Amino acid sequence: MTDVRVVWTGLECRIRQEKEDEIYGTIQLITGMDPQPVVKFPDSGTLEFGPPNERIFSAQRLLYSGPAKDISVSATLVEYDSGDVEKEKQVVSDAVAQAATTALAAFTDGAGAAAEPLIDLLSGALVDFVADDVLGIGNDVYNPSAAFLPKDRLLDADTRRKTLQRPDDPRTLQFTDVIVLSGTDDAGDPGVYGLYLDVQPVAVAPHGDAIGTPTLSTGARGPAVEKLQRLLNAHVPDLPSLAVDGVFGPVTDGRVREYQRRVEVTVDGVVGPQTWGMLIGGEQAQEAAAGTPVLSSGSHGPAVRKLQRLLNGHVPDLHRLAVDGVFGPLTDGRVREFQRRLALTVDGVVGPQTWGALTH
Repeated sequence: MTDVRVVWTGLECRIRQEKEDEIYGTIQLITGMDPQPVVKFPDSGTLEFGPPNERIFSAQRLLYSGPAKDISVSATLVEYDSGDVEKEKQVVSDAVAQAATTALAAFTDGAGAAAEPLIDLLSGALVDFVADDVLGIGNDVYNPSAAFLPKDRLLDADTRRKTLQRPDDPRTLQFTDVIVLSGTDDAGDPGVYGLYLDVQPVAVAPHGDAIGTPTLSTGARGPAVEKLQRLLNAHVPDLPSLAVDGVFGPVTDGRVREYQRRVEVTVDGVVGPQTWGMLIGGEQAQEAAAGTPVLSSGSHGPAVRKLQRLLNGHVPDLHRLAVDGVFGPLTDGRVREFQRRLALTVDGVVGPQTWGALTH
């Protein structure tokens, strides 16, 4: 038996509309005939694509985890100019949800409608919203786009996985599928973005984990909390182990928040799809996508976590570093010790030479 995880790995700016694009958007999944909640991105404000070496945004956000089934994915993108961005995000999100409802109704109702691919109906409904100016916002809306991922395509994802690399951005993205969004603003300037998805088949034992990944928060109890506590103990080994007692109390809440802080997801103490996704596999994917940027004291994020894991593996005779994504004095000292042992320049800066020694 095989389940799948669908992860939004990130966004690539192929052609900017303006010198600095400020954008926001949505992703909508329909799994089988079930519409999932619309994902608005980013969590707050806008994404900015400006300097030439900033053309890739790494998201690593879990969109779906469950049985393999036909999935329809739609995406919208908006170039922000003015107004209340959070209210406008909600307007777009509501319109996308209504488009999905409209498409599903047409797909399942009436003479011959079901013979049409759902993806065509969904694309048409999305385009109608933009063409009719139903959104009613003053920003430039890219042409919505959608893709159909049949079950068979999901299950052969491992054979299709590729790596996005650009000569002008050190970051990379792993992906199996991409949705291209393009548009033209009022001045006639074109813009093109690629929204990348990574489908990850997950083998499930015949009597596999029936616990699942329910949303958890303070007060929750039971096997799912025990599963959470085991995962937290494995991912935050530098702190005292949690009691695996199935009770989501203050100590577990504090550990969840600490883990969320380390992996740079929303710190709210709620274990939903985003946090579960990172605990079950997204953390490593996020680190892989971070590439090998130059790091030094004060750096933070997934690339620093990757560095700390590598240092622990290469210098096993010393006390293990906390894999917390913070390049502080201890990490700086360990980098210098590694550089000294390899006869590299001892400067505490992790550049191509040090990364090369760590990864080969």
